[in-house]
Amino acid sequence: MKIQNYIFYIIFAVMVSSCGESLTDININPNKSGSANPEQVLSSAQAFMGWTIDGQWNVRSAIWGQYWTWGPGVAIGNIERYQSDGADYDNGWARMYNGALADLDFVSKSSLKSHAGIAKLLMAYNYQLLVDHFGDVPFSEALKGNNDYIFSPHYDKDSDIYASLLTMVDDGLKDIKADANTVSSEDFIYNGDLNKWVKFGNSLKLKLLMRQSTVNDVSVAVKELISTGSFIETADDIAAMPFSGVSGSENPMYATFERSLGLFYIASSSSMGYLKAKNDPRLSAFYDVAPKSGTYVSIDQGTIDEEPFTNSKEFYSRATGVVYAKDNSVIFMSPWEVWFYRAEASVRFGTADNAASAFGNAIVQNFNHLGVAGGADYATILDFNGAVDNAAKLQLIGTQKWVSMNGLQEDEGWIESRRFDTAANPFFTKAGSGLFKKPILSVLPDGVHPSIWLYPATEKSLNSNTPSSRSLTDKVFWDN
Repeated sequence: MKIQNYIFYIIFAVMVSSCGESLTDININPNKSGSANPEQVLSSAQAFMGWTIDGQWNVRSAIWGQYWTWGPGVAIGNIERYQSDGADYDNGWARMYNGALADLDFVSKSSLKSHAGIAKLLMAYNYQLLVDHFGDVPFSEALKGNNDYIFSPHYDKDSDIYASLLTMVDDGLKDIKADANTVSSEDFIYNGDLNKWVKFGNSLKLKLLMRQSTVNDVSVAVKELISTGSFIETADDIAAMPFSGVSGSENPMYATFERSLGLFYIASSSSMGYLKAKNDPRLSAFYDVAPKSGTYVSIDQGTIDEEPFTNSKEFYSRATGVVYAKDNSVIFMSPWEVWFYRAEASVRFGTADNAASAFGNAIVQNFNHLGVAGGADYATILDFNGAVDNAAKLQLIGTQKWVSMNGLQEDEGWIESRRFDTAANPFFTKAGSGLFKKPILSVLPDGVHPSIWLYPATEKSLNSNTPSSRSLTDKVFWDN
């Protein structure tokens, strides 16, 4: 089933419901479909997720995660300068709540238990994303406008939401394991393979636990999960939304750029410099050589205005077709991401996993996905076992996780760089240390970088319960 088909289903449902009906028959709530079925709505929800994450969130995080920086041909933008207002977040928030979550909430209440279970897992995934970007968000009163007439939902505490999401994942897994009905091609992600959805659910639960692992004692739960659960481990398990590349089914980031000015971002020296310093073979998968020189050329974050104004994009390295293409899938959860969590869990809690093996698996899976040879050899060069202590091992895990997300899961890369940013593993520039450099035109003080998103302007204007105060330097509960 092609991604654009879900639009047809929605239009078709409206047409069928209105044909031959009296005015009384069609005088119903226009926001609540009387004909759409869970299969169609699941497709719609997954499509909304793909467009929101890649077309909205990965774009900003590619800059704030310092994979890409502003290039020639356009004036330096607000994203690069860490200048934001609530309107910047309207679209992503609306698509997540009014699109993906509203659809998933409908499916989660279905009598089709397999579909309901998948919906619950994806709801937990999306709510975690909302918390990881915004902190406190509507949760317990969210999505209740139709039946309960709650149009100004209260905001739940971010740490409380995380606790509820663990229960939501367990409920989803229970429904899926009941194997009550067949799921087919309406499931864009796994094409109805329920065993893979179990792996996704366990991996998501591990993610929820590990992201809060430095502020809450989750050791017992993590050890039990690692010992008993199956996880996303190989390319066959990857959770992703496919796009064919044809008109109407193009990768969202690609479509966003190419229907405007094209990809005008170029390589950031934060990421390219690290790859060069470590002789990382993935450099050629992430970045092309600059056409003018035939060499790899990057600039410091936010310094394009200091470059010769006559320079064109051909003077700089940009993203390759491996990580920027019209038929690229949007990755929701990857095997390298999960193996890095397992390596971290082993270091922190002494789980049944071997930390060095898990770390090596993460590197190999990322190399394989990028089509780069030598993943196992490079993992050996990184010498995980030779790290002097656990802090050094965590530094390797955090940094390599950030590297692996380049062009693939930029949003996860930015989120995890915030979590791993410690005195022993600085990502952000502090007294001359760290990987991330402050853009020259940043509106934030020296050494200060964004750690959260602002609440959307539309939410503040329509929901009286939206917190009135928010700064880009506020933090989510799990942040260091």
